[in-house]
Amino acid sequence: MTVRHWVRRTGIACLSLVVLGGAAYCALFIPTIYFRVALFMIERNSMMRDRVDWPTVRAEADQLLRDARSTRDTYPAIRLVLRRLGDNHSHLVPPETVRAIQHGSNLTLGLTAIWPECVVALVSPGGPADLAGVKVGDVLESVDGAPPTNVERVVLLPRDRQRVTLVLRRPGVVEVLRIELAPREVQFNQPARVRRLNGDLGYIEIPGVLGGAGSFDLDAVRSIRAADATPTCGWVVDLRRNVGGNMWPMLHAVRPILGEANPFTYRYGKAPWSNKLVYSLQRPDPAIAVLTSRLTVSSGELVAIAFHGPASTRFFGEPTAGLATSNLDMPLVDGAILVVTTDRPADRTGRAFEGPIEPDQRVAIDWTRIGSDDDPVVHVASAWLRGQAQCRAAQRAS
Repeated sequence: MTVRHWVRRTGIACLSLVVLGGAAYCALFIPTIYFRVALFMIERNSMMRDRVDWPTVRAEADQLLRDARSTRDTYPAIRLVLRRLGDNHSHLVPPETVRAIQHGSNLTLGLTAIWPECVVALVSPGGPADLAGVKVGDVLESVDGAPPTNVERVVLLPRDRQRVTLVLRRPGVVEVLRIELAPREVQFNQPARVRRLNGDLGYIEIPGVLGGAGSFDLDAVRSIRAADATPTCGWVVDLRRNVGGNMWPMLHAVRPILGEANPFTYRYGKAPWSNKLVYSLQRPDPAIAVLTSRLTVSSGELVAIAFHGPASTRFFGEPTAGLATSNLDMPLVDGAILVVTTDRPADRTGRAFEGPIEPDQRVAIDWTRIGSDDDPVVHVASAWLRGQAQCRAAQRAS
């Protein structure tokens, strides 16, 4: 064989591989193939895979695939399969939401209301609801002319409509507030709030964060260091408005309080932990009060579990949402991400968690006063902290 023939045959072979590879990639966008790939990922990885009647679920999904002409047309079938898992956490994230998350944002109306009270508990700064005048404490009376409905313990607000009409009532005000909102990308990530409380106590509120979170953790550690300039003996860790996201920046942010040892494991192996140095409190091993609510969700619950175990830690507030799980994120060819629950977490003692995390002491939450000096949950938690050995010793030393 001459060199010319060898080069020609090699070129033809390489071109054939490129063509076949391109054809195979394009085939992944065919709706039925796209769905089968997603179904394979779910069947392979879900912790509920042995509890599902797969032939029945496949038949149900096939009914929804009949008229599918694009990958997006398969989303209802994929979501049906995820619902049939019954773990209440596996979900499909569409491409536009993935892009927003990568920038620390979210596609939203900019408010969260709790169920069954229908009270607005969160308003995103600069979001549609905020700009329309919605306030924490407002009561949601209708959504597009119908009574509010719920998913778990929050009011369900549609994000797949161009415009949504809400009717709200403000306590003490006769006139109702009728507003029309359009979902849009809103900055989700907000900095941790850190301050000192009376009695050598510190307070930190850790919100949910999306994406890489930028300098969220380093900024929080700097704020903790500033609050600890005069040594603290106990800390309030407020997770009541932590609706989830990327767990690791949250954990890194509270490492001065949590301590350097990795307290957090999954049942089937240790989770990753950063080796970078962080600040150590002037009085290590403080007493810790963790505040939770029904809006403490997913990775917010995992952060709570990281604190669980020591006798010098106590939980106050409401039970959490009950979605503390280990999830596997699997990208699909159109930019969507398939999130499948693979495991239940365990605390540092090996205790596994399933369902809502019950606080040691239930305290009613006034959402209009959350985090303020007259917050009833902070008041109860602070009183407990001052009675702990760490703070009694600090009082004697002073």
